[in-house]
Amino acid sequence: MGAPVVRAERHFAGASRHAWSLDVGAGEQARAVFLLCDKADGNGSARDAAVLRALADTPVPVPEVVAFDQEQSALLLERIPGRSDFPAVDRESEREPTARHLMELTGKLHALDVKSLEIPHLTLPSRPEDCARTSLAQARAAQQTLGSAADPFFGFALDWLEDHVPKDVSRYSLVHSDMGPGNFLFEAGRVTGIVDWEVAHYGDPMEDLAAIAVRDMVTPVGHLPTRFQEYFESTGCAVDLARVHYYRALVLVRNSLMIGLGLAHPPLGFDVVEMTMYQTLLTRAAALVLCDNLAIDRPSSGASLPRADVEAPLEEMRGPFLATLRRDLVQTVSPGLDDPEAARGCARVERGLEFLEHEHRVGTDLDRRENEDLAALLGRGDRSHPESERALRAVIAEAGVRELDRVPFAHYFARRFHRLAERRRPLMGALLDRLPQALENQ
Repeated sequence: MGAPVVRAERHFAGASRHAWSLDVGAGEQARAVFLLCDKADGNGSARDAAVLRALADTPVPVPEVVAFDQEQSALLLERIPGRSDFPAVDRESEREPTARHLMELTGKLHALDVKSLEIPHLTLPSRPEDCARTSLAQARAAQQTLGSAADPFFGFALDWLEDHVPKDVSRYSLVHSDMGPGNFLFEAGRVTGIVDWEVAHYGDPMEDLAAIAVRDMVTPVGHLPTRFQEYFESTGCAVDLARVHYYRALVLVRNSLMIGLGLAHPPLGFDVVEMTMYQTLLTRAAALVLCDNLAIDRPSSGASLPRADVEAPLEEMRGPFLATLRRDLVQTVSPGLDDPEAARGCARVERGLEFLEHEHRVGTDLDRRENEDLAALLGRGDRSHPESERALRAVIAEAGVRELDRVPFAHYFARRFHRLAERRRPLMGALLDRLPQALENQ
């Protein structure tokens, strides 16, 4: 840029790319920019740059591409005004207008004529079914790579998703594919820019509404039927709830499996604690949303867990040992750390120890309830827990749930992941009770 970097601040959000806010130059040369760099081999920043350049002269606000370096996978962007932590706002009165503006801009994105966009790495689907096929292929490949490390739920869910691929689409649009809070900046009730286009593609616009519904669990955007009505009013395009339901399940299953790949072989810097939390949240949501797709009631967490009075006494466990380690970490080690990254690592270890302590306390009774549930589903109560797990995998992989009544299996998996969330309660924190919103008008 022809000027020195005078300030550099590291950002820790995002799983696939490193990020920094930079101030370059001083006085008349001063410029605020944002630097992104891929963490691993890949072309995420290259894809992002191509889409941003194509959108530069459209009604969709995006940051200007200042420079891109293919060799370093480094993308330098104009730093646009605004904050990225929605639903937090400067003033309460700004929350609803910001969410409404997001829906309007999502509609403007989908209204763009894809033939006028020059994005070399993207091609139009050959037929409507292809809008879901790429994500399905990614999910199935991840499941096969994980092998026995993938929960049997994923085989069940992918069979259903492959059997119910949408065979129609209102139009082909440029789809962000990860639309929602965290991927836009806002100020004074308006969205100032939409960012992170590395997985954008041409497809069904209903996928973006599904992505907003997925992100809503962590970063709420308000009443989803209201948001969808705002989308319709700004575009005139009807919202096909059946397709939104489908894509929400597909996104949840795919993303859960992709996180699973990272957890199976975590690279350096991979936040195992946070990613385990997110995978638990998404997998439970996938099971509940699959119930929605089957038009059956979602099982509640209360109906899925053991009785509240069966928790093992603390003195009979490793609990005191783990609790002491956690206390030493929090009270002695962490206060002495000046390095922010080391402090973050310390916090992760603390949550991990708390999880192990909790899991040891409740795990036996959760396993007992799980085995009872599996016995009822499979029709045999004389198996051990590992034997029941193997039998479940065999039913799905060999007999195929396509030949069975899917309803009891869907109900079972929803209860299974309510129990998993309880097992991981210390990791889940405030997200323990965050469930996917109903999409129908209420």
